[in-house]
Order: sequence, then structure tokens, then C-alpha cells
Amino acid sequence: MPIVLPSPAHPTLSEPTYIAPPVWKRALAWAGVVVGGLILVASIGTAGGGALASLAGVLVGLAAAGPGGWWILCEHKDRTRAEEDYRLDREAALAAQSMSGQVSADALSPLTWSTPLAPYARRWPLVGSVSAAALVAGAALMPATTPTPVPAASPAAATGAIATSTVTSTVRSTTTTTVTLAPTSTSSAPAAPVAAEPEPAPASTVAPEPTYAPAPAQTYAPAPVAEPAPQSASYANCSEARAAGAAPIYRGEPGYASKLDRDNDGVACE
Repeated sequence: MPIVLPSPAHPTLSEPTYIAPPVWKRALAWAGVVVGGLILVASIGTAGGGALASLAGVLVGLAAAGPGGWWILCEHKDRTRAEEDYRLDREAALAAQSMSGQVSADALSPLTWSTPLAPYARRWPLVGSVSAAALVAGAALMPATTPTPVPAASPAAATGAIATSTVTSTVRSTTTTTVTLAPTSTSSAPAAPVAAEPEPAPASTVAPEPTYAPAPAQTYAPAPVAEPAPQSASYANCSEARAAGAAPIYRGEPGYASKLDRDNDGVACE
């Protein structure tokens, strides 16, 4: 309390005196005012998002700034009263000093200035109750936040993702093991090479030269040898034709004779 009354705790005081409050009280009061003011400005600025949420923010801001602002107001009132009392006492003392040699002390007694310097009423129970009620009301009016649902992935997208990630791996043995992934026929886009595990950069390797199987040698069938045209032959009977290996003999062939074709069907020596 800036204005301190004479009491056993202050035995040196003969009348109410103004004493400046400690710095930490002033800093705490101004911190509450600043925080509450920021909450008020933010709540008014976001009034378009919802009247209920804006009203809740205003109540919380008032609850935060109210006690500090009230303490600053009361301290200002006490300091103003003390400065006014000191000014009046000083003027009365100067007036009495200037007329002390000309007027008797009894005549100067009415000029003595005495003001009842009393501290400004704090009313902390009322201020605390109002601030607590505003804080509770603001917390009750604050709308509850609901988590935003995450849309589920469609089956087609999931199938595409699975098909894209389906790869076959080909491992080549070098000084450092590396894995090269090639896409299968189920994926239209090639997959980038993926390292099996974080390792230092693999040493450069030279791909082996491809080997080719020798082409089969082309073979050619020998040209058919023309058989010599048989010379005209004649056989006395079928036994002679069979002995020569010419039986049976068809009509028009060398050695055919009607005498050898008994049934005249065109085939001799059947």
C-alpha cells in the first residue's frame, strides 16, 4: 500500500505517509495488463470466426488485465493524494513563516493546513471475485476443438501405390554390395535405384562384356544327282524282270510289254 498509516509496524511515522511500492509489484501489474490486452485484441480481431469464441476471449482477457489495472489505478490515486497533501502543507508552512514576525502565533493557527491523507480503497475481494468469475465464464464459453478427419485413401490409389512399389531386385557382387531395383511388368514407371542401407558411395565397377553364342553354321543340302535315264529294256518274261529288279513295270516305262501284262491293267509283272 503506497500510503502507510502510523502503526506498530511503522513506529517512526507520525502521520500517513506515501511510500513507493517495490518494483516487482509494478512489473507484475503491468505484465498482467499487457497479457490481458493482447488477448482482448486477438479476440476482437478474430470475431468473424465465431461470436461465442470471441466473447470467451474477451472475458479471459479482462480476467487477466483486471487485477493489474486496478492496482495501477489505486497506486496512481494514492500518489496523487500524497503529492497534493505535500503541496498544501508546503504552502501553509511558507505562509506562516513569512508572517511570523508580523502576526502572533494565535492569529496564524487558522492558516495551518491539515489534510486527512488516507489510502484509496482497494476492494480486493470484489475485484478478485469479478476476475475469477470472468475467467470461469470465458473457459466455459470456449468452444471445444474437434480433430479434422483424415480422408481415407481410395482402393484404386492404394492398388496403384502397391503396384508401383512392387519391384524385383538384382544384386551384383562387387567390392561394395549394391542393390539395383528394376520395375516389373506390373508397373509402367521405372523405379529409381534404392540403396539397401546407408553406406559410403560404392566404388565404380565395370560391367562385364556380354558374351554371344556362336551362330549355327549354315548347312546346305547337296543338289540331287540326276539319275541316268534308263536305257530301253525288254524282258522275255516276268522272272527276268524280277531278277533285274524292275518289277512291277508300269505302262510307259522301259521294259513294259503287253505280254507281261496278262490282265491288261497297265501293270506288268505284278
